[in-house]
Amino acid sequence: SSGAPDVRRCRGEPGAASAATSAMESSSSSRLPLREDSEDEFLGLVPESAERACTRRPANRTYVVAAGICLLGLVAWFARSGSPVQERHLSRTIVSLASEHKCHTARKGEPCYVDVQWAMTIGIQGHRDWYDAPCPSLTAESSFEAFQACVYKINQTSCPLPCNPDRGAADESSTTLKPSSDEAHTEDKEPPQDHPCHIARRGERCYDAVIDAMTSGFASSENGLTTESTFEDFQAVLHSADASSICPRPCSCHTAKTGEACYQHVMWAKITGIGGHPEWYRGLSQESTIEEVQAYLHKDAKGSCELPCNPMGDISVRAPPPHAKPAVEEAARETDSGAIDAAPGAQHFDAEHESHCSTAVKGQTCYDDVMFGVKQGITEHPEWYPGLSASSSFEDFQGVLHRNPELQCPKPCPCKTAVVGDKCLKNVQWVLREGIDQHPHWYQGLTVRSRFEAVQQRLHEDTNTTCAPPCTAAEWHSTTLFCFAVFRSEGYELELVRAQYGKRVGIFGCDEFAVLSDRPQRLGDAAGSLVSLMIPANERVGVSKDGTAANTEVFMQAWGVLWREARWRAHDWVIKADPDCVVIPSRLRQHLKSHTGKAVYVKNCMKYVGAGWPMMFGSLEAFSNQAMELYFKGAQKCKDTMQWQAWGEDLFMGNCLNMLGSQSIFDGGLIGDNVCKGANCKDGNVASFHPFKSVDSWFKCYHEAMG
Repeated sequence: SSGAPDVRRCRGEPGAASAATSAMESSSSSRLPLREDSEDEFLGLVPESAERACTRRPANRTYVVAAGICLLGLVAWFARSGSPVQERHLSRTIVSLASEHKCHTARKGEPCYVDVQWAMTIGIQGHRDWYDAPCPSLTAESSFEAFQACVYKINQTSCPLPCNPDRGAADESSTTLKPSSDEAHTEDKEPPQDHPCHIARRGERCYDAVIDAMTSGFASSENGLTTESTFEDFQAVLHSADASSICPRPCSCHTAKTGEACYQHVMWAKITGIGGHPEWYRGLSQESTIEEVQAYLHKDAKGSCELPCNPMGDISVRAPPPHAKPAVEEAARETDSGAIDAAPGAQHFDAEHESHCSTAVKGQTCYDDVMFGVKQGITEHPEWYPGLSASSSFEDFQGVLHRNPELQCPKPCPCKTAVVGDKCLKNVQWVLREGIDQHPHWYQGLTVRSRFEAVQQRLHEDTNTTCAPPCTAAEWHSTTLFCFAVFRSEGYELELVRAQYGKRVGIFGCDEFAVLSDRPQRLGDAAGSLVSLMIPANERVGVSKDGTAANTEVFMQAWGVLWREARWRAHDWVIKADPDCVVIPSRLRQHLKSHTGKAVYVKNCMKYVGAGWPMMFGSLEAFSNQAMELYFKGAQKCKDTMQWQAWGEDLFMGNCLNMLGSQSIFDGGLIGDNVCKGANCKDGNVASFHPFKSVDSWFKCYHEAMG
């Protein structure tokens, strides 16, 4: 009929229609010979001409019919190809996905969910070879969706295609299919499945919503919940209900039971540890619940306790299980003498005293001894701290002091603040960059200005594997500075930056710092090395209208890197300094503290009087936290509307911030610059000096400035 699609257009050659008809007639009774990657090609990787022709909407026909006919045309095309072939069923899942254009990420209670969980916990560990060929990029750390994509690739009848597979891990199974309407929120509005999770706590909106759902008959066959479902099961359903859910994804959890190693740890803590060593269990008492003690031990990084489930969930939907009974009834009994005797399994656990860890806190003598080493001892007596450097963690210093019995420092708990390459790093950055802004009720107690370690600690409390407990955060000054420098990997700048880092001076004396370069560079020795962040390649650096480098685009890239890193948000001021600028952080704080909290940037040079002066010279730039928030929200507007191509980055930043509503202040003492009015390194009121392009001249100026 005139409304029938021309099947030949799916191939672009005569005869395709007859091949499609032949395939249609035999599809119900025979296997279709397909190339090994044919299903992936159908799902978005077919040659461009075939894909474009077969995805057109035929006139006067439904989309489903057209997709089915196009599918058969593609099958015929694959069948006729001369490539090596492998027999494979064209599964009902593929036909459904092709016709309905949907995907689905498995949920708890579905058979696919069970298969994926098995693959993640047992399969990948015990049968690595099963996954090497179909999914070579898959690892034990891959996301749920990546595993589901792999299970789908191995056996399409077991699992549907997930909505958000990681392209790297899912490999050939990655597609461009869009989710069905009831799952659309998982595609664009939330991070991947393995983004930070959180079990709701008392006082949070999600907690109240879960309790209400548990006690109001919300459970039904439609949502898969029963009166036996846990608190976390209810939270998971509420989280999946809609895109604006007040509930975050709950974490996997397990409350320790009799006979488990964690249970023995918990019982020893309740019966002996808390009473005998209360400083080891801050915030706990012998009346604390099993879950409270287990949660504390989970944070203790001993590796023997999982995150406990919410006990309120159990109490609300059914009688408490045996392990949730009051601790004294469960774990102790009265002896003839009236003393409390440990329950079976706990009485031989005195070794806990030897293996327990406790990181020192303020108010303890050990803390003072550690801080002396961090701030002064490592510089004056490095031989006292073998293997350590000024960049070593608080716990590293405490570990050294612990080996000296006279100092009475306990063994510190293991810690690891996330670094590049750790999955935890991306989760923390997401929370600081987007999560708190988008879902503040998920992260009560945190703000976008929370410290990196505080966010990592929160994520450690909420998950079992992604984030280790962070090391003790360094002490900051009352006016905090985040300083950074951009340097070239070739030439004098690398040597300058390495020398400054080795002495922890210049920008490395700020509260936090970063260095960025055109390629990763390691600064310092192995004990305290720092790796530079990489700026995406950019060759378009010319000469500005002022005769300086037209480097605006390079610094746009640098600012983008810092935005993704997110550490700057915790600080009062962001300082950009050239590598050849001698920076005195203590003086910067004095100059800037009275302007803290305002949306301002600092103009630092009054070389001339007249239009355009004073100016902000790029050798040292100071931006308040509030000014930087304005910039990151409006940077694209500046890039789109301003004629910046012939500008230096300092002129661009000043004009951009003016456009976005930031104020400017003038402080000629912020820098002494030979490009402006001169650099007198002996001037005790000036906070920085420029330019000093050799290591010797840089440190000569620095020592003159410091007296």
